[in-house]
Amino acid sequence: MVADPPPGVGSGALGKVTIVLGAAFLAAVSYMTLESAVSSSGVDDKTAMSGMGVSSLRRLSSGELSEEELLARRAFARDPLDAEAVIDLSHIADVEGRTEASERLKLAAGEMMPRATGVQAEALMILLRRRDFDRVMSRLDGLIRARPSEARNFFGLASEIAVEPDASKAVARMLATNPPWREQFFGALAAGNEPGTASHIIDDLRAMGASVESGEIRSVIDGYIRAGDVDRSYAAWLSSLSEDELRDVKRVYDGGFSHPIRNLRFDWTLVPADGFTYRLFPRNTASMDQTLQLDFVDFGGTFSNLSQILRLEPGRYRLSGEVRFEDFASPAGVAFHIYCRDGGQMRQLEETSSLPQSNQWIGFEKIFNIPKAKCATQLLQMESRASLDKEQLTHGMIALDVLNIDKMPDLVQ
Repeated sequence: MVADPPPGVGSGALGKVTIVLGAAFLAAVSYMTLESAVSSSGVDDKTAMSGMGVSSLRRLSSGELSEEELLARRAFARDPLDAEAVIDLSHIADVEGRTEASERLKLAAGEMMPRATGVQAEALMILLRRRDFDRVMSRLDGLIRARPSEARNFFGLASEIAVEPDASKAVARMLATNPPWREQFFGALAAGNEPGTASHIIDDLRAMGASVESGEIRSVIDGYIRAGDVDRSYAAWLSSLSEDELRDVKRVYDGGFSHPIRNLRFDWTLVPADGFTYRLFPRNTASMDQTLQLDFVDFGGTFSNLSQILRLEPGRYRLSGEVRFEDFASPAGVAFHIYCRDGGQMRQLEETSSLPQSNQWIGFEKIFNIPKAKCATQLLQMESRASLDKEQLTHGMIALDVLNIDKMPDLVQ
């Protein structure tokens, strides 16, 4: 049974609070997140964020305030790119209660000082209150490009606002332009255990027809698996499949190797290693049917690099397939193992005999049982029949085809 896909709004406490407080909450998050970025960067632009300039101006008499405004206007007249003069004018407008003028000036200062995090924080707060999420992301894009060493601080802000559906769409629109930090952003979401946020953004990317990379989908799948939510992980994988691929969702996915290898846990997942490569290869010159070909050149140690997560109901099954070896030499043979995945712990159920080493296609099979308790998901994994040291080498080629799991009648008690 597949669980419902993740909801459109963050399901945690942050998502619930955001629904209630809306843009005001997002603006506060922007301020705190960017203040943290300024603190860690050591750049002296906190004054624009702290409001100290406004506090000092409030203590001035009306005549002194007018003098300050005159000085700022003269500075701006001499140099229209004088951002400090624009900031001074915005603070004066704050003191005089001219909110619209203050906001306009602060946004202008932000355009002039794209690297100044403090100035950008004030501009972002204004844009968030206006729910202008596209301009928020444009400002963040500039900050990330200008200060790549502090990118994770800015990623934190993007992920915080992305719990809001409209903001998530704006984040997706920015990512659809393929900024140089896109891969790093999804990596930050994965490191922060935010698969739900990543899932919403991926859904928005798909809705606008933008491409989604396998690594981005994998970060969502792995995040849900780490959180123990296999149903959502499986739903995220299913939603990544094309109509053609969905037709091959069986007890073993794509046992005929008709589709690209994407390493998404519920499909064929191959772990790279020195001395090991793989490719999809025609079964013969007269056929377009593909097989999975595993090539070993001085591969050292135990092989366990091919696997797929299964979701079999309790009962009796038969694993079958065909295999062909070529110039294969190893201190141990290879076999398929079937494990129960119980809360992240692996418990072996069964294993096949050593796969028959013939240079012609030959079949193999194994009957096995899935217990009723503590085995909601399983792992099918190809492994060496014995533990090998790094100095023990494997050479040659193994080809696999028509892997399948059939449901068998239960034995009469």
